[in-house]
Amino acid sequence: MFDFGTTMRGEPIAMGRTAPAPDTAAILRWLRQGTGVIVLSGVTAVVLAVLGLNLLKPTYTSVLQILVDPTDLSVIANDLTNRSPQADSGVSIAESQARVIQSDSVLRPVVERLGLGSDDEFVREPSTNPVVVAMKDLLGLEPPPGNRDANNIALDTLRTKLGVRRAERTFVIDVYVQTLDPEKSARIANAIGDAYFAEEARARTDAARRASDALTARLTGLRRSVEEAEGKVVKYREANRLVTTSGRLLSDQQLSDLNQQLVSATIRTAEAQSRLDQARRMQTSEAGTALPEMLQSLEMQNLRQAYATLSRNTAELATRLGERHPAMAEQYAQQRDLQRLIQREKERIIETSQKDYDRAAASEAAVRKSLDRAKVETAGNDRANVGLRELERELDARRAVYETFLKRARETSEQERLNNSNLRVISAATPARLRSWPPSPKVILPVALVLGLGLGAGLALLRGARRDGTQRTPAPVGARSFRAVDA
Repeated sequence: MFDFGTTMRGEPIAMGRTAPAPDTAAILRWLRQGTGVIVLSGVTAVVLAVLGLNLLKPTYTSVLQILVDPTDLSVIANDLTNRSPQADSGVSIAESQARVIQSDSVLRPVVERLGLGSDDEFVREPSTNPVVVAMKDLLGLEPPPGNRDANNIALDTLRTKLGVRRAERTFVIDVYVQTLDPEKSARIANAIGDAYFAEEARARTDAARRASDALTARLTGLRRSVEEAEGKVVKYREANRLVTTSGRLLSDQQLSDLNQQLVSATIRTAEAQSRLDQARRMQTSEAGTALPEMLQSLEMQNLRQAYATLSRNTAELATRLGERHPAMAEQYAQQRDLQRLIQREKERIIETSQKDYDRAAASEAAVRKSLDRAKVETAGNDRANVGLRELERELDARRAVYETFLKRARETSEQERLNNSNLRVISAATPARLRSWPPSPKVILPVALVLGLGLGAGLALLRGARRDGTQRTPAPVGARSFRAVDA
């Protein structure tokens, strides 16, 4: 019988003992014993990889490269959308253009142009299995009727097959398209590039058209404003009798003309006075005295020439015949006749000079009188010109704004047909020669073999460790003591 009162002697019962770590020899023995498992695992992994490569549908990727230069082409001086970015804003412009490529305005025309809505790769036929339909309804995976449009579905699918990225420190944007057909990938990538350029041109054209329409609409109001200002100027001139000619007030032009006329009249009066004074001094001179050029006349020249000839003849006769000769009396009588004629011509010259002087003086007085009236009128016009100049400044300002808007409206209207964006394709998409997914068997099969062998080795080590652990496990110490006491 088992005596519960007996004191137990001996070693205490071992509740647990940690197995010793396996050495290298044990690990090699386990691997050698599990060679079959390792080989079988490696072969199985290679077979599964081959089956997977055959089951997976290969996809092909085509790449389109677009250069987005932040600085537009300098075609005209006042371009509406001309970009002259700062040094640190070019990257932001390139990133923004990358987002534009992924927008609906670029991708939807591609879907419609290539008919991707009828492509089975982009639009899958809905399942008719009642179980699948019931599960989708239960989980809320069935889209509403309004979202079942084929083009919308194709657009969403295209986004999953599209990749747009910008290379580091460049303005080159790479557009990736991955489909089951290499030709289709290249065709879609090139179509995206065409749609992007068309969208950029359309956006610039729309911006120019909006600006042109806004300017044209504003021109009507500006034109009325200019016409109103011109009407005020005309009415003010009529009310104040401010007549202009050649851009100048008539009174100012008359004043300038009268000043010139007064100078000319004063000069003529002075000349006439000088001739009159010389003519009066000439009256007391002898008949043979030379006369100033201004008093010379044809009649006077003939008389003086005849008198000089007669005086010379008389002197010769007096020398030859003597002073008391009867022939000398006739010579002296002829001299006295010529002297009377010369004196009469002098008086006529004096009278003519006097009349010229009187006319010149009268003309000068008339010009002075007209000038005085013009000065009085100009003084009144100057006071009226203060208001006129203010109205003209207002008119000039309105006209300048109107002409600026008119010129800008014409420029923006022409820019609708002008594209100066500095975008270009530097590498068109071409059909890929190699698939992008799944990877090549040269990569997959060695990786599958290594993974299979590693898994087999792990299984072999685990089996060997379990087998050696079962053989080395000793009987519990407490069990032997119980058997001894019972005996």
